Amino acid sequence: MKRLLTICICAILLVSMVFPASAAEQPPEEYGVERVLGNGLTVIDEITIYSQARSTDKRVERKGTIKDGDTVIGVIAFEAVFRYNGSTVSVVSKTVTQTDTYAGWSYKQKSFTSSGGTVTLDAKLTKLLIFNIAFTFTLSCDKNGNISYT
Repeated sequence: MKRLLTICICAILLVSMVFPASAAEQPPEEYGVERVLGNGLTVIDEITIYSQARSTDKRVERKGTIKDGDTVIGVIAFEAVFRYNGSTVSVVSKTVTQTDTYAGWSYKQKSFTSSGGTVTLDAKLTKLLIFNIAFTFTLSCDKNGNISYT
């Protein structure tokens, strides 16, 4: 009887080690939109939302490609992690991940702030101290985990 019980317990332990439990990451949601700034300038916005199953955190990346006609003059990206629970939302972390400039343009960050469930990047691209392109990128998350941007 003891042997049978020992064999059953060993079999249960072996089977439980074969199927490890983990919070699988879901495929990211991706959105893109092109906005016209004027004077031949456009911004291609790419939003990527990473979320895990059964998690109340969302990691969101916003990438803006700024073009003058067909020429890319800058690629600016930042990432934020939001935590929500159905009644409140907060920003866990935020970081600027890319500030590449081309064709003689340079990047200058004015501010990078978070408040409640909103992260705001305020910056500009300059060329020869004469040309300035100011822009503001925001990412927001509501208490239910819905992401919006402007």
